[in-house]
Amino acid sequence: MIEPYTAVGLSTRVSACAARADYMRNIAHITSFMDTAYGMAATDGPPVRLIVLPEGTFQSMLIDFKGGNRKREREMAVDLPGPETEALGRKAKELNVYIAANAYVVRDADFPDRYFNKSFIIGPKGEIIYTRTKLQVEPFEPESVASCMPHDVWDRWIEVKGNGNIMDALYPVADTEIGRIGMIICMEGGYPEVGRGLAMNGAEVLTRQVYHDPYVSNGWWEVQNRSFAIHNNAYVVAVNLGPQSYSFDGPIYDIGGGKSMIVDYRSRIMVQREFSAADTFVSECIDIEALRRYRTQNGFGRWLKDMRMEQFAPIYQKAIYPKNQYLDAPPTQGWGQREYAVLKDNIENLQQDGVLARPDYGKGG
Repeated sequence: MIEPYTAVGLSTRVSACAARADYMRNIAHITSFMDTAYGMAATDGPPVRLIVLPEGTFQSMLIDFKGGNRKREREMAVDLPGPETEALGRKAKELNVYIAANAYVVRDADFPDRYFNKSFIIGPKGEIIYTRTKLQVEPFEPESVASCMPHDVWDRWIEVKGNGNIMDALYPVADTEIGRIGMIICMEGGYPEVGRGLAMNGAEVLTRQVYHDPYVSNGWWEVQNRSFAIHNNAYVVAVNLGPQSYSFDGPIYDIGGGKSMIVDYRSRIMVQREFSAADTFVSECIDIEALRRYRTQNGFGRWLKDMRMEQFAPIYQKAIYPKNQYLDAPPTQGWGQREYAVLKDNIENLQQDGVLARPDYGKGG
């Protein structure tokens, strides 16, 4: 039996990094506030067992290098595990918690000179127990943060990841003593298939790391988080960016819009926090046994038991985005322009197929 526990979402100030040493300065700040948030959240009763950090946990979302610059990529990319995760691991061990975090420029030994956005979970023994690679990125990300994706190296990715199991290669889930946890990263929130893939692989708690304005203030973030919860009968611990700055003593920028939240498996927002120029957290009780009882009741709204898979499969039969773009050679500078050209072609193809209707005023922008 899994006893109820407290989950914490942490949004701390993070500064842009010019060198690898700056990552450790950010981590020192994060772990310092983690102690405070842990102590405050624990006053609610159930022990704190899960702490979720935003995307770009210690690298900052204020970008200062271009994808395709091999020298800069090698300087700024991290390894999992590496000194940064070891520092977080010491805190996980000290507090006896699971820490869910992210790094968006990560080396992968199977793909030289290709860098990936990866989320990971560190267990209470201080070691990485789970990693998951981001599948969908915004068009500017390849150019700005060197984000290659599994789809770009598809054939090789499926061959070497997940022990040949395509679901584990794309939608891995951590089976832990506090429940089964799957991670959703930023723009993936716009694709319901990501949450469903994790749920079909057993996820009970979904973490959601980051969205940015204007899509937080206009409601997309909340709608997506609540949809992931209700469509998959899962808890969602959604953590947005804290204050960002270009230097450790410089002005503060709010590019995320706040609204970190924890949503229960019936889509009810249990707690939500507005943006603050200071470090903040949200916390709430997670009851995995209650979720499991709910999921296994033969009632309306327990969607997974009702799914007739054959009627959904045809939706995805025709490819839209070309795969294996960087299977044979890594991307080079000018990456972003090439991606935008691909997107333009995708729109044209969808119009020709009758999926998208051409607007009367022209081809659109």
